[in-house]
Amino acid sequence: APAARRRGAPAATATSNKPSPNLFQLPEGARKSLDDFVINRAKDVRGVMNAIDDNVNDPWDIEDVWLIVVWHFAIVKGRRKVYDYLKERDPENTVEWERSFWNWLGGPMKVIGGLWIGMYLWDNGCRVGELLEMSAFLPTTIMEQFDRGMYTLAGGIIATMATDNYLPEILTDRLGVKDSSTKLVLTRLAVVTGALCTAISSALVFGLPPKSLLGFGGIGGLTFGLAAKDLVSNFIGGSMLAIMRPFSPGEKIYLMAVGGRFRGTNEPSVGGYLVKEIGWYQTTLIPKDTRPTTVPNGFFLGANVINISRQTARIIVANIRVRLDDAPMIPKMTEEITGYLTNHPSIIKPPQRPIRVHCRDIKDDHLAIRVETHCSVVKKDPFLQVQQELLLGMFDICKKNSTGPAWTVLNTVGEDNRPWLPEGK
Repeated sequence: APAARRRGAPAATATSNKPSPNLFQLPEGARKSLDDFVINRAKDVRGVMNAIDDNVNDPWDIEDVWLIVVWHFAIVKGRRKVYDYLKERDPENTVEWERSFWNWLGGPMKVIGGLWIGMYLWDNGCRVGELLEMSAFLPTTIMEQFDRGMYTLAGGIIATMATDNYLPEILTDRLGVKDSSTKLVLTRLAVVTGALCTAISSALVFGLPPKSLLGFGGIGGLTFGLAAKDLVSNFIGGSMLAIMRPFSPGEKIYLMAVGGRFRGTNEPSVGGYLVKEIGWYQTTLIPKDTRPTTVPNGFFLGANVINISRQTARIIVANIRVRLDDAPMIPKMTEEITGYLTNHPSIIKPPQRPIRVHCRDIKDDHLAIRVETHCSVVKKDPFLQVQQELLLGMFDICKKNSTGPAWTVLNTVGEDNRPWLPEGK
């Protein structure tokens, strides 16, 4: 017996020294109280879910049409009345109706209204079908799960609409995302994810088997892609604009028209387009005459777009006519103009950008000096003021070093009109 005890002693010691995976252990009484609390709360949640499910499956009666009528009145007139009342109570509220919460609320309310109308027609139609003994023709799963599936679909649609409307604001205020293109990409990814989850979960709740759902999704996606290739192209174009970011809302672009589909930048009344909105299907542009122009996003997949808002400098090109008699003064003119441009604070200096002032051509009636330089002022109105100042400064230099303007001389075929030649030679 003593030997047996000695042989058993090491085993007991090894068991007692074995490390426990639980670093922190609650006392038995505290553990039991915590387990009971979690179980009771789970039962409460289960009771709430059962109550909601019973309410969801509560059939609509014929006389319940009054609720749909009242809800329609709330959508059409009730929202605006609440908005006007709250604005009277708070005069400091400057949010316009188009940008207010009550205006956006119309979308979710219409979804709920459509849900209730569908449920009303379904329940009363099923009641009539039972009287006519037609319910046997409908699958039992759809009959039992129709209410749950409809509420799942409506809830997913409302959640997707809320994501599309409020996620950009959350990204800006809470996460510090300032770039509009980044917010657009993240918002669209979230919206697409929410829409797919809504469609899949609703189909499963309706009772559609997962294998059938996958097969239908593959065949349906292929059929939809072939039948609506232009629509898909525009959606892909919008996604590429959001990812590649050739331009963003608020920037100005140059865009050439193709086949008369829309007005191009080369028209005087158009000028540079201001990008107002990049939507899912099309982009809204505002020209000089403020007439909104919508361009399908698929167009930008193969178009050359000039983004003038991202330029770092503006080029100034001037052509100066000099009289033939003032040819000896050209070196002095070009030197003074070069010095004037070099010392101007708005001109980008070499070697970053060149300043070129040279006599480029000799015409029949004048010499041509060409001026090329770059201005660091990019905004159009300040740039026009700087350009005006520079042109007047160069004009003063030319006027000081010339004997007069280089008037245009009319050339007649067969005659020599060079004015410096003596008569008869």
